[in-house]
Amino acid sequence: MIQRVTTDVLIIGAGLAGSILAWRLIQAGQSVHLIHNPEITSASRVAAGLINPVTGQRLVLQSNIDTILPAARKLYEQLSTQFEKPFFFAKPMLRTLQNQKAQEAWNKRRNHPDYQDYLSAIPDSPNTIEQHNTGYLDTNSLLDSLHAYFRDQQCLTESHIDLQDIQIHDSHIQWQNIEAEKIILCQGWRTKNCSFFSYLPFQPAKGEILTLFTPNKLPEHIINQGTWLLPLQHGHFRLGATYQTQTDDESISQAGKDQLLKALALMPIEQNEVIIKDHQAGIRPNTLDKSPFLGMHPTYHNIGIFNGFGSKGSLLIPWYSKRMCEYLTRQKVLPAEADIQRFACA
Repeated sequence: MIQRVTTDVLIIGAGLAGSILAWRLIQAGQSVHLIHNPEITSASRVAAGLINPVTGQRLVLQSNIDTILPAARKLYEQLSTQFEKPFFFAKPMLRTLQNQKAQEAWNKRRNHPDYQDYLSAIPDSPNTIEQHNTGYLDTNSLLDSLHAYFRDQQCLTESHIDLQDIQIHDSHIQWQNIEAEKIILCQGWRTKNCSFFSYLPFQPAKGEILTLFTPNKLPEHIINQGTWLLPLQHGHFRLGATYQTQTDDESISQAGKDQLLKALALMPIEQNEVIIKDHQAGIRPNTLDKSPFLGMHPTYHNIGIFNGFGSKGSLLIPWYSKRMCEYLTRQKVLPAEADIQRFACA
């Protein structure tokens, strides 16, 4: 006999967004159940987990960085304590100013007070700057730990789910043997194909990444030359990422591999004896206005979304997950820039 499950919140998708939101809700005293399909590609499993407050050729500082970054560090420290292993690794970044546009942006930023903690000049290197408060999250290790925790709590089901099979009632949601007061969709780019939230302007972008090994010494810094090189431990490093829009193809490609290897040849490392260990591809859940999607459906008030973090999930999800948790449990107002009420439902 199939056991009936009753829960406060049913979360669809157990990537970084769904898993951290579930963790927040559990800590807030909510009962949670997650549906995770291990057979589909998760962008969180492919991503390098880079945390970089200043991005793009225009060297744009992440808005609200003074609250966003401390929230990320605090949560990853709490999770490290909980699971007794490190997840976040601080590592400075060396960035090459590759064209006139980037050089002009640096000239504007170099004396701006908001950027002093994040960018600095390197003496005698006019085309390279150092970025601070950067690093990376070991997303795979963190997700492995969180999923093991959810399994121990018996609140993780590995299954395919067709959202058309969800029964919507005034007081609850029903899917198979699970009854929940609310359902939150955290399926990354795939949510753009969901009838409930197809009106939201997702702009997915495919990215390919290589994991490599070298017996030679690697740089201490993350190297950013348009393509980035992330040194890991024991001679391993990651190289990424390509950027391709208007595709739902999550498979790796020879073109992507060739593009990355061409960029590798320009990196300041020993080129001999480099071995490719893995080649992965995933699709980032980017959005039109570069802000995430949080909130409940305007018509179906027990169906919500927590999504759209693009390539900045490791940095943004800790802070926004707390806002979403407070919204769901204490009816606190969501940040205006992320609230899906900014878009009209067709």
